[in-house]
Amino acid sequence: MSLETKVGAFVLGGLTLLATAIFLLGDVSFEKRYTLYGQFSDVANLSKDAPVKLSGVEVGQVRQIELVDGGARVVMSVRKGVDIYNDAVFSIGSTGIIGSKYLQVDQGTRAKGVIPANSTVRGEDPVSIEKSLTKALAKVEKLLDGFTKEGPRGTLADNLTETVANVREMTANLNDLIETTKPKLTRALDRSDDITQKLDDLLAKSNQMMASLNTSSGTIGALLNDEKIKNDVKETVASVKEAAGTAKDVFGRITQFRVFWNYDWRYEHAVRTSRVDIGLKISPREGRYYYVGGSNLANISDDKRGSTADYAQPNRVDALIGWENGWSDVGFGVIRSGGGARVTLTPFHKDPMLGRLSVVAQAHDFGRNRIIEGRRFDKPAYDVGAQVKVQKYVSLGGRMEDLATVPRYQTWLKVMFEDTDIAYLFGMVSFGAAGSKGRSKK
Repeated sequence: MSLETKVGAFVLGGLTLLATAIFLLGDVSFEKRYTLYGQFSDVANLSKDAPVKLSGVEVGQVRQIELVDGGARVVMSVRKGVDIYNDAVFSIGSTGIIGSKYLQVDQGTRAKGVIPANSTVRGEDPVSIEKSLTKALAKVEKLLDGFTKEGPRGTLADNLTETVANVREMTANLNDLIETTKPKLTRALDRSDDITQKLDDLLAKSNQMMASLNTSSGTIGALLNDEKIKNDVKETVASVKEAAGTAKDVFGRITQFRVFWNYDWRYEHAVRTSRVDIGLKISPREGRYYYVGGSNLANISDDKRGSTADYAQPNRVDALIGWENGWSDVGFGVIRSGGGARVTLTPFHKDPMLGRLSVVAQAHDFGRNRIIEGRRFDKPAYDVGAQVKVQKYVSLGGRMEDLATVPRYQTWLKVMFEDTDIAYLFGMVSFGAAGSKGRSKK
């Protein structure tokens, strides 16, 4: 091999080694990357070529740091295929208190979308360690000044001194109180021992007395152990219980009775005349009642002013026994002098407004077979209606009567109020009846 060939090979090898060194030391990479720009107010000594870490994994490098509009713009080079989402957080991280800086990216959520290449993002400004230490030292210095007179008026030192003085004074007062009350406490403890001893003696005597009562010795023991006396006492107690129960039941009847006056005024438009029903609703206890009264009360000699025949029979009798709760009222008995039943429904009784509405239906005179005003009536009478309570005692509504034969519409006014005097009278009558029944047993 000639000398020129050797020299050429040596130079070529040296250039190859030099290129390799430059490639390794210069961190030259041939992988595809894209650029992002980060805007910071302060980069806290972040340097060029610092790594960019996504969730702690290195994904790129800082290629350049520029001063733009009074702030620092960081040019980042991120590997292709690494997606950073729009709500990611960019900040300056550090490997330690005095360690190297890097650009930290906390990944966002996929739903927010990916940040496109060449976009500018806003970074979070780092907390300067130097500034934080300066503020901390200033606060410590201010705190220390408070313990000495060198600080502003020595406020903390004065407060501590006053607190210590107050604690000492309180301790001294407690010592004086203990010394003063010690003799009294001693006497109180002595008296408590004496009281305890007396209680023990009393318990012992009571045990002895109970033991003697259990035997037949002594007057009281003999009385208690006598079978005849025991039976007499049992009968007496039973009589007292029975009398108390009877009195409770009798006096309960006086207070449980409730009596209501009921007045129904119905205007029948076809014949232009009115009907009146009057009765008493007697409730001896909750949920139960009796109703007696008259219906279609009128003067039979009154002239009819309408052009239509009046098929209503005047001066009828009502007598019902009924049961009621919050939303229903059911009664059976005599309605307008014929057997029948009546139902009143208040489906929304708990509602303050809708609870005023009630629906009424009744059927009566099931064996009807008569001719009135030249027309035969041979079907039961069915009546339906509705009413609205406009005031505590007054309700307004309308009703249709005799739906099966001659339907007639009527405007309806209902007035019902409680009469406590009559209720008391019924209660006294019930009391007298119960008393007579008791005397008859004796």
